[in-house]
Amino acid sequence: MRILVVLTAKATLHLLDGEQHPSGFWAEEFVVPYTLFQAAGHTVDVATIGGATPTVDQTSIDPQFLRYVRPAGSADEDAANAAEYVRVIEQAPQLRSPLAIESLGEKDVAGYDALYISGGHGAIGDLPKSDELAQLLRWAIAQDKPIATVCHGHTALLALRDGEGRWPFEGYRMTAFSHDEELVTNMAGRLPLILEAELTRLGARYEKADAIWDSHVVVDRKLTTGQNPYSSKALAETFLRQLEEA
Repeated sequence: MRILVVLTAKATLHLLDGEQHPSGFWAEEFVVPYTLFQAAGHTVDVATIGGATPTVDQTSIDPQFLRYVRPAGSADEDAANAAEYVRVIEQAPQLRSPLAIESLGEKDVAGYDALYISGGHGAIGDLPKSDELAQLLRWAIAQDKPIATVCHGHTALLALRDGEGRWPFEGYRMTAFSHDEELVTNMAGRLPLILEAELTRLGARYEKADAIWDSHVVVDRKLTTGQNPYSSKALAETFLRQLEEA
């Protein structure tokens, strides 16, 4: 099968206090699904707005930051994971020459079996603002393509509207990076949007794990959502099972 992976092209995020905060895509949210998709024998393409080379958020490949977020884990495991993320990112040819979302038409979307939208705070800065990405997703929905998204990748869904002006995922069960998780980041109170609040406002039936940073995946019809970076593996495995069953 062919899977299209959508990534943010933003290297910084403009915060409410005016700071241009270093950002980008979150390593685990790309590397883990990308590796599992390829291991399952699927073809993976990467697309960004403008075909720009995506930037990895440096904190997502920093073992000390990974330890700070989940101190109950192993320091050796965090270091090994960070090294693996760097290795895969450096060797993935799709990241060096991504497709331009603007160049993809309805027939191109028809050539893919599924779409996966990766996250990272950088996604807030460009994914919800792209008319071309919104059109690509409308085509995917019309063609009944399975869509998976994790963490802040959901921002790509915010601008979608159907022919009657309604959000196409109104009433869907879904999860995403929680407000509680945002509050423990160094951008708390300065972000241009809180994803949990935005999805709820649009009519999503939002769910989250009992504790912050726990893995949580929700499937509703053709939409699969993951809460946070640590949901990446479970989300990818769930998505692959859906594709196999389809």
